Amino acid sequence: MSVVRKVRAVEKVFTALDVEIKSFQNTSQITCLTGCGKCCFKPDIEATPLEFLPLAFDLFLTKRIDEVHEQLVSGGQAHCHLFTPKPLSLDRGSCGQYVHRGLICRLFGYSAMKDKDGLRKYVTCKTIKESQAEKVEAVQNELNNGYEIPMMSDYYFQIRSIDPDLGTIRYPINLAMRKAIEYVLAYYAYRRRPSTRRKLSA
Repeated sequence: MSVVRKVRAVEKVFTALDVEIKSFQNTSQITCLTGCGKCCFKPDIEATPLEFLPLAFDLFLTKRIDEVHEQLVSGGQAHCHLFTPKPLSLDRGSCGQYVHRGLICRLFGYSAMKDKDGLRKYVTCKTIKESQAEKVEAVQNELNNGYEIPMMSDYYFQIRSIDPDLGTIRYPINLAMRKAIEYVLAYYAYRRRPSTRRKLSA
């Protein structure tokens, strides 16, 4: 499968997830706090390279891929490369590539996973649990009674099915981005660069 087809397949998964998350937000009335970036500061966030293939491809098309790759190789920051903290803040900031954020960034706070007993458990952060305690409790109480919420395992399965090599192993988030970029660079090393996104062929 070509890079273009893989990118389109990942974007299709993301679009379906966005719709499901929007429905969950409308039903639960749970939302991230405006400007909060506490989870983005965590140094142990992991992702698969495939989640960042749309980002890598966009960087390639806009001729920023070498610059970002160099930044990722040099390292120097523990938190996500895409995250821009507010000056002197340890919990606020914004994503510089929100439209191309990874799967974990989309799921966290708005999804559930099954515990060892097969029961669904709402996955969210301490900030949401404390600031929206009643709403979180209401979701958890109804979770195993048919409550509609994105399931982490379902979406990771969909990602893996697109490309098991790129979509299975999780790496520290910046390394996952770097591997996605290197995959695109290697793919187009001996292929013609596509002129525009709209004119791309599979």
